[in-house]
Amino acid sequence: MIKTFVVMLSPDSNLTPSMLMEKVAALGGVNYKETCYGVLIEGEEAELEKVMKALREMDPNRIFFKVRGYRIGDERICRAKRGGGPRPGYFMLGAERNVLKNVSKALEAEGVLEIKETEPKTRLDVSKLKKIVEEAGGS
Repeated sequence: MIKTFVVMLSPDSNLTPSMLMEKVAALGGVNYKETCYGVLIEGEEAELEKVMKALREMDPNRIFFKVRGYRIGDERICRAKRGGGPRPGYFMLGAERNVLKNVSKALEAEGVLEIKETEPKTRLDVSKLKKIVEEAGGS
């Protein structure tokens, strides 16, 4: 099944969209288009996984992926076909991109990604609930 992904660079990345595009072109197997915030990639899932893995290795905490609802070149969002103006969703991408710098910092912070095991949630036994209510002075 063909999918399309948005590859976005965090504003604090040392990479450029051109660098991402060159890497995608060298790997091959997917269609791509350079954008002002990164690259659009499109292809079969297996090929996309290889490309995304290679891109992530370039800057693991500053390259982000998002599924795109439209294929590359879709006329429904083409500015030339719609008469100009920003593409649908462009302003949301801009807002998301501004947050990525903070996400990158959080990913680099020590201890943030530690997963602590917790006891599985269970139902509270009715007798225990009655005891809690009685101790609290309720009826």
